[in-house]
Amino acid sequence: MLLSSFVGKAQDLDYLCDSVLNAVVQESNSKLLELCPGYHDLKSAYDTTDVEIMNYQIGLRQKELEYDTRKSMKNLKRFAKNEHISLTHLEKIEYVYEVLSNQDGHKYAYVQARCVTKEQPCILHFVLIELNDDWFYGEGLRLEKLKVEKEVTPNYEQIDRELERRQEARELAQEKARLDAEKEKKKLEEEALKQKEKQERDSAKAAVSAKREKEKELREQERAEQKRIREEARKQREKEIEDARRKREEAKKQKEEERKEKEKQRELEKKEKERKAKEKEKEEKEKEKEKQKKGS
Repeated sequence: MLLSSFVGKAQDLDYLCDSVLNAVVQESNSKLLELCPGYHDLKSAYDTTDVEIMNYQIGLRQKELEYDTRKSMKNLKRFAKNEHISLTHLEKIEYVYEVLSNQDGHKYAYVQARCVTKEQPCILHFVLIELNDDWFYGEGLRLEKLKVEKEVTPNYEQIDRELERRQEARELAQEKARLDAEKEKKKLEEEALKQKEKQERDSAKAAVSAKREKEKELREQERAEQKRIREEARKQREKEIEDARRKREEAKKQKEEERKEKEKQRELEKKEKERKAKEKEKEEKEKEKEKQKKGS
């Protein structure tokens, strides 16, 4: 179903569809991934003030897009090989768009790229999404082989049912993403609370440990001071003992010197007495001689 209000964007969609088709023809995952929305484009789809949750959701969505894109390209190449469809010879006939909006106002387009390869008609299905007034490849890349013998008329009722089913599935997925985001936010809050409690416990342990270290340091300082005092007292006692010993030795030495001096004095007195005695004896002998001389 083509929407008349979409004519203004048709040229941009045609260019994007050509790029998707070119990536399929070249069987290039990287070229198809280049058409996916980036971080700043996905950011507009999330209405939240919690930056951490938003970054988590955007990162998760980017990984989902990358995984789905690679898987879709792989399945498409396997299908083409099994059905003997040459992707390199795929030629566009026309693009059929069906543009819808979800409950948040974001537009997305179901695209049927009608192609032919070596007279074999087929339809390349994929979904485009609009973010920040630009269109990007979204998901759902698959190839449908058409029968040659009869013209295929689109079953619009089936398409409508498929669209409704996909809309319901997308709403369920969005609700699941919201619940998962709330669950993740709660988990992050619990982890933050546990981290805060752990930090408080660690701080208390650190304070107790610091107090114990301080007490230990004070005890060591006190022991060192006591040891220093004991050492000084020991040295003082040793000094006093040494001084007393030195005084005793000096006194002993002085007594010895006095004794020797007395002995020397006694010896001198003795010699002096002997000298006097000899002189007296000599005088007596001389007197005796003189008496003898006088008597003769």
